[in-house]
Formats: sequence, C-alpha cells, structure tokens
Amino acid sequence: MKKFKIGLALGGGGARGLAHIGVLRVLEKNGIIPDIVTGTSMGAIIGAMYCYGLCADEIEKKLKEFMDTDIYKDLKFESVPQDKSKNFIKNIYNKIKQKMIFYLSSVKIAFLEKSALDSMIAYFLPDIDFCDLKIPFACVAVDISHNKEIVMKEGPIWEAVLSSISIPGVMPPVKVKGHIFVDGGAVQMIPLNAVRDMGCDFSIGVDVSADIPEISENDLRNAFDITHHTSDIALSVLKQIQIKDADFLLSPPVGGIKWFELKRFSECIIAGEKETIAKIPELKNRIKSKRSRTFLKRIF
Repeated sequence: MKKFKIGLALGGGGARGLAHIGVLRVLEKNGIIPDIVTGTSMGAIIGAMYCYGLCADEIEKKLKEFMDTDIYKDLKFESVPQDKSKNFIKNIYNKIKQKMIFYLSSVKIAFLEKSALDSMIAYFLPDIDFCDLKIPFACVAVDISHNKEIVMKEGPIWEAVLSSISIPGVMPPVKVKGHIFVDGGAVQMIPLNAVRDMGCDFSIGVDVSADIPEISENDLRNAFDITHHTSDIALSVLKQIQIKDADFLLSPPVGGIKWFELKRFSECIIAGEKETIAKIPELKNRIKSKRSRTFLKRIF
C-alpha cells in the first residue's frame, strides 16, 4: 500500500519565517513528521536545514549563535530604515538612510553584497546536493531571464536556497547557466503547489506573510510608496488564491514584524509554537480524516 505522505510548505517572509522553527518544534513533539518539505525564501533556509537532519532545537541554537557572528554584522540589516519614531532626531536619521538606499538602488544591482550572503548560506548549510537530504525537499525561485517560476529539487542546495531568498533590489540575483534567479515569493509565497506536485496526500501550509494595513493619502509620499503598496496587494490576492487548496493552514501572528528584524527571532519562534499548539487537535483530526478517505486509493 502506498504510504500516506504529509507535505509541509514553509512560506517566505524574511525574519517572520523564523516562526517556522516554532511550528516544526510542536509538530515534532506531536509526532507529525513531514514526508516532503518545500520552502520559499526564509522557508527555503529553514526547510533545507530541517531536511538535512537538524531538529527545531538545533536550528534555533544555530540561529542564536549566528546573531553574534561577523557574518550577521556584514549583512547590515541595521542600515534598513525603521518605522517612524516619535524622536525627531531618529526621524531625520531614518530619512537620510532611506534616501541613501534609494540612491544605492539606482547605481547598484542590490543593497547587500553577494559575499555576505554566500557566507550566511555556508554558515547554515553544508555544501551538499538535494540527493544528500534525509527528507525530500524543494524550493521555489523565479527565473527573471525566462519569465517563469522554477521549483528547484536537484543540484547544490546552497545555490537553490540562495536563489529562493534573493529579494529583488535587496540581494543580488543568482546567475546559473544562463538563468537569473530571484526570490520565489513573487509567484509562490507559500509553496503549496510545489509540495502537492511532489506527491503529498495532505498539505500543510505555513503563512508568515506581512500584514497589509489600510493606508491614507498622507501615507503615499512618493512613487515608491504607491508601487510598493500596490505590489503588496497583488501578492496578497495571489496568495489567497493559492492557499484555497491547502488541506491545512497555519498562520503565526507575525505579520507586524519587518522582514529584516532578525533580532526578534524569539518572538517569531514563540508565535509559531503558540499557533501550532492551538491548532494541533484540529490538525490531527484533519490528517486522520484524509488518511481514511484516501485508504482505498492508496491500496490500488
């Protein structure tokens, strides 16, 4: 009889994706071990580490140690402008930083250096191929040279993960044999299609996307603000269409955390744990029901 396979699709969201660690920890404790994992962006990093054989506790330990390394400092996440502050001096400083980033975006291909990103991937993942993983894994990227989505499931892991996390404008695109890859979140924020295509019988999606607040006319200060907000809406609509076919969805409440706020990792992990703990009874019932409904199909 064909095995009943559980697929886990870990969504993208930068620092918010660290909630996946909390989700994995609770799933582990409840004996729900995915047979297939897919990831987008931060979901690709966490997913690859998990499929390599690291448990949630080990992933969290590695993350905590990473925050004290020179590699993290070289990423310069602290240079990203923060939200408006009540402090006048801080507001002026943030505006200067924002102007500088706009300037750099017009003269550089990305804000972050490729060498820093290569070091980050090397810190979290060994130099192995997909075939070396203990659990089947795939990650999603966009090939902007050929205008299509790519589900990566063979070759070097570091190359695929780096492609999946490469946020356009922030991180340099990854060039491989005539292809130019960027963050897969533009097409599959939660890679549910990918995990279903890999043969799972029950799909669990983890949504760690940002909240999209309603905004007033005063919030739209320039063309960048309008373009950015419109893009957020488009991605949100696409995500809602894609998650309709998920067998189960987990949505840790991390939408208010910025993609670059890695220092809030504990908050994200706890949010992932609480969301999963609250939904474990329902999740177990859904898995049991789907396993029963597919029993005959899996026999024949």
